[in-house]
Amino acid sequence: MHSSKPRLLTGDRPTGKLHLGHYVGSLANRVRLQHQYESFFIIADLHTLTTRPERAHIGQIPLFIREIVLDYLAVGIDPEISTIFVQSAIPETYELNLLFEMLVTVPRLERLPSLKDMARDANLDTMPFGLLGYPVLQAVDILLPRAQAVPVGRDNQAHVELAREMARRFNNLYGEVFPEPEDIVGEVPTLIGTDGKNKMSKSLGNAIFLSDDAATVELKVKGMYTDPKRLRATDPGTVEGNPVFDYHEAFNPDKDEVAELKERYRAGKVGDVEVKAKLARALNNFLEPIREKRAYYLAHPTIPQDVLASGIRRMQAEARETMEIVRAHTGLSYSLDLFVDEIDIFGNE
Repeated sequence: MHSSKPRLLTGDRPTGKLHLGHYVGSLANRVRLQHQYESFFIIADLHTLTTRPERAHIGQIPLFIREIVLDYLAVGIDPEISTIFVQSAIPETYELNLLFEMLVTVPRLERLPSLKDMARDANLDTMPFGLLGYPVLQAVDILLPRAQAVPVGRDNQAHVELAREMARRFNNLYGEVFPEPEDIVGEVPTLIGTDGKNKMSKSLGNAIFLSDDAATVELKVKGMYTDPKRLRATDPGTVEGNPVFDYHEAFNPDKDEVAELKERYRAGKVGDVEVKAKLARALNNFLEPIREKRAYYLAHPTIPQDVLASGIRRMQAEARETMEIVRAHTGLSYSLDLFVDEIDIFGNE
């Protein structure tokens, strides 16, 4: 089943529940793009092994996959028009990865600045081979379904450029098989965490999750960082760079209320308590439909289970088709032919 729409691939590493930062940075865009593209959403579990290969971590991955599927469905990813699948469930991933590793040099991979950042963030003193090959595996993710588009922020354009190079190199060597994927570059918004210091992240404990209940959201908002120079509600406050107002801008649909709160805050006529209470209300209004859909899927677990199983089967079929073409173009189909006696390399009559 091939759509007339161009094909898109994007996804997430399963490291935990998704949060408001994911929604602002990518999920809202994916919900929109799925109507314009034949969309494949990869849950990239193999990528987590590049920095977390421990058995204890691997044991958590199935739970994290479950959480991501629930979050995808709850925010509006439509399995009728999109394919959700797990990377490691596609055996051809490993095969194409090995072949692509032959088509790129170590110095080319070392030029990607994000690898050093990932090694540093994972507290790794030296670069594991798997982490060095991370961008190659990303190229496989993109090219195995022969995706033509990848939504990325500007800081990840280099990875799509490498996938283009891999496609070009393969096509020059063996004939036209892979499209050269284009990046859909957006100014990916970054949501500051509740601590007001770092990007929202589960590991930093500064995240509001899409699955948080109303009371948890209220508690997290109450503890949010605001203007540190403002000691009393009557002190004039700073709105710019104030996380509470950043969240109001992103999630409060009542723009008149937001404008009025800003004006009063700057004049020292409203306290943090009221500003935060109105933010918590806006966030809970935004999250409630997502929570309701999530609760529905939790109460009917065969639905997300079937969605994932169906997506995996769909991607397995795509991967098999791609690899049949790859083997035919490279000549590597000889190894399969040997097993079925279709060619004889020993010269028997």
